[in-house]
Amino acid sequence: MTRSAASDEAARGTRPRQGLRFPRAARLRTARHIRRTLRQGRRSRGRFVDVFFVSSPAGRPRIGIVAPRHGRTAVARNRVRRRLSGIARTQVLPALEARRLDLDLILRAKPAAYEVSYRKLHASLMDSMEIVCAR
Repeated sequence: MTRSAASDEAARGTRPRQGLRFPRAARLRTARHIRRTLRQGRRSRGRFVDVFFVSSPAGRPRIGIVAPRHGRTAVARNRVRRRLSGIARTQVLPALEARRLDLDLILRAKPAAYEVSYRKLHASLMDSMEIVCAR
């Protein structure tokens, strides 16, 4: 009897637990919502990341991540996107939910974000988020 790929992953423990995933309802997925946030939203400029934010019509916080090319490889862009996604999932989203802020956020990486460590990126983004939450 053969097991499915999903059960193999579960047996090895390689699949992320449900609580660690970035919930689909918390993602800005459509181009229309992303454009709306970029055009109508306010901006908090950080050293490595710009945060655009506007009130969410969905009634819950949602986050989108943009990693422009800036002359970088796909590997570098994906690394920055994964880092920002991890920070958004573990720190930003819970902070917005705790403060009951229903905002649509776009996290857009600046060229300097490709060169810094995870810690510096995290610190810069959390500083920007303090400004967003205060408004």
